[in-house]
Amino acid sequence: MNERLQDGSFREHHRQAILNLVDRIQSDSDFLAVIISGSVAKGIAREDSDVDCYLVVTDEVFRKRQQEDNLFYYTTEGCDYPGGYYDGKIITFDFVRAAAERGSEPTRASFEGAFVAFSRIPELSGFVSRIPVYPEHQRTRNFEDFYAQVDLYGGYFAERALTLDNSYLLSQAVSQVALFGGRLILAYNRILFPCHKSLMQTLEKTPEKPEAYMDLMKAMLANPTLETIRAFTECIKSFHDWGLTPGQALSRFVENNEWNWMEHEPPLSDR
Repeated sequence: MNERLQDGSFREHHRQAILNLVDRIQSDSDFLAVIISGSVAKGIAREDSDVDCYLVVTDEVFRKRQQEDNLFYYTTEGCDYPGGYYDGKIITFDFVRAAAERGSEPTRASFEGAFVAFSRIPELSGFVSRIPVYPEHQRTRNFEDFYAQVDLYGGYFAERALTLDNSYLLSQAVSQVALFGGRLILAYNRILFPCHKSLMQTLEKTPEKPEAYMDLMKAMLANPTLETIRAFTECIKSFHDWGLTPGQALSRFVENNEWNWMEHEPPLSDR
């Protein structure tokens, strides 16, 4: 049994649910490992929290399930408590190794606190432990890229949206300013971006940020006017030298938003 399951940090019904999952998975040779993640792994689960997990399968099984669009694992069987279920993703060992080397921040963040509950792969735990680490080599580039988004969306696009009474463009501009303003503060603190759902909660707990940052952000989101948008963007711009002049920010914005198809497949929103 994994030592984490013996240290008393889990609610007993979550611990039993993990054991039930391991018992089921280890009897099937198609499955190579069970990685427990999410709130249960972090020790912050509610009574009715689900059990988040990654299930590592063979390459052959993964390819078959991928072709079937069947990479999600959901069942209530084994979660014998009110509201309980397994919320899992099917992955391969190559995915784990790639995540440790070049995973996106949300992927890295999803492994925070994660542990291997069962494995046929001896070196798996070592790779899992290297995933939830802030990518220091990208930090300076992140400062510049994220700042360019704040500068253009909080300036030109927000102003045009308000002038033209374009509610769609205004909504897009404000959400992007909130997102990348938040990404700048997280990067400054070397904190991984978890996901959109958890961004506000993570920012609330982030130690180093501009004074009244959260209040200004919430005011902008609730009432996006020229005044609230400028107040929020200015608090970010004055907090730190993010490394780009206005002209450089425009050039970087074009590269990241308009020419992002040049070296990779276009993002889903631009296909």
